[in-house]
Amino acid sequence: MQDMSIYAVIAFSVAVVLGVIGVVQLIGPRFVRDAYARWDYPQRLRVLTGALDLAAAFMLLLPALRGWGIAVAAILTFGSVIVFLSHRQYRTAVPAIGLMVLLIPAAVAVPRPGPVQFAVQRQIVNEVPQTLAAADDSASSGTSIE
Repeated sequence: MQDMSIYAVIAFSVAVVLGVIGVVQLIGPRFVRDAYARWDYPQRLRVLTGALDLAAAFMLLLPALRGWGIAVAAILTFGSVIVFLSHRQYRTAVPAIGLMVLLIPAAVAVPRPGPVQFAVQRQIVNEVPQTLAAADDSASSGTSIE
């Protein structure tokens, strides 16, 4: 395993938490289904958010997709905080807010491209040097310059 920075560990941890949340949403235990029913949300929304949670978790695990994973996770966690606060579930909103805050250091683990290097390509023209006939070359050319 490669050397992981603390930021990559945070991104990995957020991915694990989102993965667990996604699995719980998809399985739909009684307390989750009851919460959706109590708040008048359709059960297909539970399945959709569960699938999106799993997708965000998967993207967070892959460095090349980590930026997209953070974006999806940020939207999901922000939405869940709004839902919890609007239904006066303040204690439940606190962990969601904490998860949202952890996305900030996880963003540091998004790989960035190295410095941009420009390759300058010059066209090389095969130039044949032109020789000028000088006055002393007259003997070799057979003509005289007067």
